[in-house]
Amino acid sequence: MKRRNFIIKALKGSVIASLPISLSSFNLKNKKVEIGIVADVHQDIIHDGFSRLSFFINAMKKRNPDFIIQLGDFSLPREQNQPFIDKWNSFNGPKYHVLGNHDMRDFGYKKEETMKWWKMEKRYYSFDYNNFHFIVLDGNDKNPEPWNGYVRYIGSEQKLWLKDDLSKTIKPTILFSHQSLEAKGGISNRKEIRDILEEYTNKNGEPKVVACLSGHHHTDYVKSINKIPYIQINSMSYKWVGDKFQYKRFSPQIEEAFPNLSKTCPYKEPLYAVLTLDSEQEMLHIEGRKTSFIGPTPNELKIPDAEKMNPTISERNLKI
Repeated sequence: MKRRNFIIKALKGSVIASLPISLSSFNLKNKKVEIGIVADVHQDIIHDGFSRLSFFINAMKKRNPDFIIQLGDFSLPREQNQPFIDKWNSFNGPKYHVLGNHDMRDFGYKKEETMKWWKMEKRYYSFDYNNFHFIVLDGNDKNPEPWNGYVRYIGSEQKLWLKDDLSKTIKPTILFSHQSLEAKGGISNRKEIRDILEEYTNKNGEPKVVACLSGHHHTDYVKSINKIPYIQINSMSYKWVGDKFQYKRFSPQIEEAFPNLSKTCPYKEPLYAVLTLDSEQEMLHIEGRKTSFIGPTPNELKIPDAEKMNPTISERNLKI
């Protein structure tokens, strides 16, 4: 079967993506890697971020994955957020961070302050676990001038590092970023970065990067470009709807303390994913979750394309 024959089919309400990625060409040993993933908690926007994160951490303590990772827009280094970061750090295992655009500059904080508070040594980095290589990018480099809006760029220093890192690994690679490398509104030079990922191949000529995962867009889908799947991990907390469709659902005290909360459609229960890499079964599996909106829903608010706003992280199998 050719790599990346992309098939999506419905199965008992879940979306299963069968996506051959030829990990057998990497000569893997029989080992699994299990990863707990959360994206876009937005502790400084959602009113119950601590309880949402607690639900995830408690589930991961019972499950005991090999490591956990958050994909950005997590929490600012504010004193009132100390219990939140303490909860994250209570997981007794490796923990990794990805920098999101809202993890700096909001309320005047700098990237370095957030990294220090998270105990994040490097803003972009890589590591190996079992037979797999993992890369974390920082999509928050300064955009070339002229530029309007928040920064979403990967600069020359990071690009050189990425090329060097990919040239050295012989392992199948999973890439994490906050902003997507394929969607509009993602990393602005995403095509340039995708070209780099496609350039570095294994001995059979297939890309070393077997999957890219990102958050930021608060949505749920997978798209394949030139043999690499790009997987969107939905927000743990909400869909942003902005000023035009804002609605105050909660008490005046909560709405006053979290002034942007009314500009969201919150999810009733927290969303997160568990990713399993299984060389024996030749499968990359995402175990997702599904919840519902705290009303009124996007449909009830008559938001355009409301049917595309789903409080779901789909279960997916990427066949290898």
